[in-house]
Amino acid sequence: MANGLPEQPAASGSLSDRLRGKTLPHNIGAEQSVLGCAMMRLESLAAMMAGIRKEDFYEPRHQLIYEAIAALNENQKPCDILTVTNQLIASGTIGRAGGREYVAALPGSVPFASNYPVYIDMVRDLSVKRRMILSLDGVIDLCFNSDHEAEQLIELAAQRIMHIREEGESTGLVPIGEILGARINELGAIARGERPQPVQIGFPSLNRVLGGLRKGGLYILASRPGVGKSALSLNIAHNAAYHREAVVAVFSLEMSKEEVAMRLLSSKTMMSFQQLETLDAKDKEAWDMIAKGLGDLYGVPIYIDDRSSINVVEIHARCRQLQLQRQKLDLVVVDYLQLMGTATSRSRAENRQQQIAEISRMLKIMARDLEVPVLALSQLSREVDRAGRRPRLADLRESGAIEQDADVVMFLHDPNRQEEEASYMQETSEIDLIIEKNRQGERVTVSLDWNPRTLTFTETYYGGTPEPPPPPAGS
Repeated sequence: MANGLPEQPAASGSLSDRLRGKTLPHNIGAEQSVLGCAMMRLESLAAMMAGIRKEDFYEPRHQLIYEAIAALNENQKPCDILTVTNQLIASGTIGRAGGREYVAALPGSVPFASNYPVYIDMVRDLSVKRRMILSLDGVIDLCFNSDHEAEQLIELAAQRIMHIREEGESTGLVPIGEILGARINELGAIARGERPQPVQIGFPSLNRVLGGLRKGGLYILASRPGVGKSALSLNIAHNAAYHREAVVAVFSLEMSKEEVAMRLLSSKTMMSFQQLETLDAKDKEAWDMIAKGLGDLYGVPIYIDDRSSINVVEIHARCRQLQLQRQKLDLVVVDYLQLMGTATSRSRAENRQQQIAEISRMLKIMARDLEVPVLALSQLSREVDRAGRRPRLADLRESGAIEQDADVVMFLHDPNRQEEEASYMQETSEIDLIIEKNRQGERVTVSLDWNPRTLTFTETYYGGTPEPPPPPAGS
């Protein structure tokens, strides 16, 4: 149990009083047609094996027949009325499968054999509905009969829905021509200004190497403490939201929402955090700067969540909600990965490395499901400071799975940092942004100027204002 909550949905034999006596959604005719088609045509058989599991059939007889067909297919034997019947006889299940006559009648029950994709979709859709009913039935019972907090029950419900959705995805093999055609059409729409470009992040060299932050991508930004990864992630969020009107969600597990907001204000006003916290009521110039900065930031579409106990399931749900409210979501920032918890009891029993691997995988799933880039911050191991060298992928703390799931891995590295806990420099310095992994392009190092006083990064010889968007085609 996770937090004392059941991890698996109740079995059909332990339904609540609400469901007992009710028939769960199903279509016997569609199930018969799927099995009948599989015994008639090889392509129907292949489609069934690729798109449906035994558990997707509601009728127990059909589950047994499916098992017999699957066994024949696995052994590369032909599948027809005779071979399926013999397989059921050999396994001793012919009686429970309805008998010889029932099996023999299945191909004849098919309305149109060419419609097998429709029958498969019907069976799969109804199976998902049954799983949703059974999964959420237990959650409803807990709402009535337990002392669990509402947040725990919301987490459990979201986790179960996400699990069903993940298992239900079945796009299968797609021809390369179809894939490239859709992608070229998308690029054409971007070029014509009909669709948004990848998120531009305000640093020209970085934009050129990465091509912006692409939807569905997982971007890892890692460093040792005190080098500025939180500051850089907020600079990127601000640049995208302020200059490109991108909707950005920031999940800060380390800093409060007030700290995050004040950091953004510090960067905007070029006043230090300390100056903002120790303002003199008579300092008119300072208050004027704050008023201007507040005016600039007030309507910027950056949304901040500072719950320290949040997990990926909850982040996914909150991002989905924001996406529906704003009709778009352009960037998600998570600060930082090692502070996140996991939602399942299985994860709680495993070591931290396995937990981080699960978190990393779920962040990638979230990025693809929401079609939004996710910028996740990560710690580096102490070995970087001890060895006095540039970071490597192996230095990502607690999991090698992070580098496997990520599309891009970037390291912030201070070449002048000498000690493990180096003093926080107060003068502007040069920091290396090392692009160590880049699935879509080259691996390079970009030099950034770091101003710890205002928590701001800028690119060398570049003022920090993003490049203007390209003019519309034909202008």
